[in-house]
Amino acid sequence: MDEKHNIIGLITYHAAYNYGSVLQAYATQSTITDMGHDVTVIDYRPLEGERYYERLYWRGLGLKSSLADLTMLPVAGLRKKRMRNFERFISTNIHVGQRRYQEPEELNSLADAFDVAVSGSDQIINKHSNELERVDWKYMDPYLLKWANCRKISYASSPATMTDDELRRIGPALVEFSALSARERSACGKLRQVSGKYVEHVCDPTLLLNAGEWEERIPLRKSQHVPEQYLLFYSLLRPKRAVGVFRQLRELSRRVGLPVAVLTPQAGNVPKCDELVNVLEAGPEEFLSLVKYAEGVVTDSYHGTLFSINFHKPFWVYTEGTKEHELGTRRGQILQEVQFADRIITDFSEVDCTDTSQTIDFCNADIALDIMCSRSKRYLHDALS
Repeated sequence: MDEKHNIIGLITYHAAYNYGSVLQAYATQSTITDMGHDVTVIDYRPLEGERYYERLYWRGLGLKSSLADLTMLPVAGLRKKRMRNFERFISTNIHVGQRRYQEPEELNSLADAFDVAVSGSDQIINKHSNELERVDWKYMDPYLLKWANCRKISYASSPATMTDDELRRIGPALVEFSALSARERSACGKLRQVSGKYVEHVCDPTLLLNAGEWEERIPLRKSQHVPEQYLLFYSLLRPKRAVGVFRQLRELSRRVGLPVAVLTPQAGNVPKCDELVNVLEAGPEEFLSLVKYAEGVVTDSYHGTLFSINFHKPFWVYTEGTKEHELGTRRGQILQEVQFADRIITDFSEVDCTDTSQTIDFCNADIALDIMCSRSKRYLHDALS
């Protein structure tokens, strides 16, 4: 007997100008579509989220935010191009519903529109995420699927830094889900405690597609803005830290004999020099290309780490804390699962580009990721069918 073809409503951070957010939305949509279902991504874009990503730097009101805005003025043109690249990718690759929603109660019109509602992935149940930090709790309600009369499931939703008291506030909504999952093992226990339900540990959606599948679906052309050979530095560092880090990157470039393509969306005013190339304008497609063609990747980003592993790139995960502390983060957790905890560095002097392709054996990582991916797809298949 054929599997039932379901109409799926997916809600997540699909329109944040953040590489991980948009690419995880694409991967979730693609995976569910491959299972034979009809997927529509609900175009929920609260005004707060649009403000955060459209302004130069905006984190709220106050002197510090205003000063941060000023540091980004020299790259305003690059940021606008980056926004256009994101919107082009979203409109081309993500099947978004025809209507856009800004207020939670507007989604009540979708109460009976789907057979199954899917919430996730990303930090959509984290009150401290960029989109939810400064607004009322009701703006999380759409991600908790309070509008839906159909079967409700979550995929890899992350509460991130939520406290136990904060998690208890969303517990009653989670009880209404037919299936729950989280992408961090540490989150599974916390969500189980407040919901009373079993919470499956699944992988981030970007790992549901391997490197070959990413390249097959999104043809990646090498950027004309970077040299033939380069290191990629992708970081979420803020302007306050940027000056010192850029100085260290120049030293790294001279030491290894390669220019560094610098992708720092929140501190984009990269010094103009031979050692550094500012690639701030990159959208999701350009980001994937930068990873694919790099000689190596240095990053402090979770998704920067995941795509480096997926694309078999020599990589280093940079932390300003201790290596022991890093192991407790979401980056550290995935590194331990794929036996790459030794890729954590605390100083750029630890980056060694001498024959790096021979120093990383991805075989064990591929096996671990394949097991993780298979388990995660099985969870999705069973929850949707």
